[in-house]
Amino acid sequence: MTNYLVGIDDTDNLESRGTGFLARSMAKFINDNGLGIPGGITRHQLLFDPRVPYTSQNSSACIQVTTSNPKLLWETMIEFLIKSCAVGSDCGLCMVEEDDVPLAIVEWGYRAKTELVNKKLAADLAQAHNISLIGLTGTHDGIIGALAAVGLRSSGNDGRFVSLKGVDIRTIEGTHSLLDLQKIVPVHEAIGIDGKRIESNITICFDNGWFRPVLKNGKTTIVITNTNIHEHNHYKLADKDYIKSISN
Repeated sequence: MTNYLVGIDDTDNLESRGTGFLARSMAKFINDNGLGIPGGITRHQLLFDPRVPYTSQNSSACIQVTTSNPKLLWETMIEFLIKSCAVGSDCGLCMVEEDDVPLAIVEWGYRAKTELVNKKLAADLAQAHNISLIGLTGTHDGIIGALAAVGLRSSGNDGRFVSLKGVDIRTIEGTHSLLDLQKIVPVHEAIGIDGKRIESNITICFDNGWFRPVLKNGKTTIVITNTNIHEHNHYKLADKDYIKSISN
């Protein structure tokens, strides 16, 4: 069994659900059909600029998948996306071994966050490094973000998780210590907004929060802040705006 990073981008239109939703749907399809074991899914923000023909926010998604049959996985994902992508989308799909992502692809990911790049550059770069990259619908412009997604995920310091090993993290409520939470989803650590690590037995309030762990130093990381909303709970999830500010 080998771990792969799968990047997808530009799967939607203005009326459809976004790429994050389709990434979760594809991960479930992969798991349900025995094609592999999906891990965390991350959202990665790319260049937000009027010159870029994005649908809404210009973000791409990356799914970690463990599989023993990458060829079948690749072929099946192509079929799934062709059937599932919205009309008018420009879908791109990328797949590479997690431990074999070249530095040039990581650099491409950061370029796609800050520069106006094009699909020919993406295609040439993938070909030069023997990386599976394909455009499936429309103009195929989605290959730019699909390649960027695997590079940014591989960097270990970009994006935020929208799913953790098949668990819809939006459904987690109540109060949990990090130790208890790790029995539900694979998270590594919790830090305060000052960057300091929080002890694993400290109770965190998830109610009315925005649970989107960030990818920091290669770890799935919860960001929390002080609160006095409960007598015995001293921490809660950092708010949505803060999480966006450190993960976009």
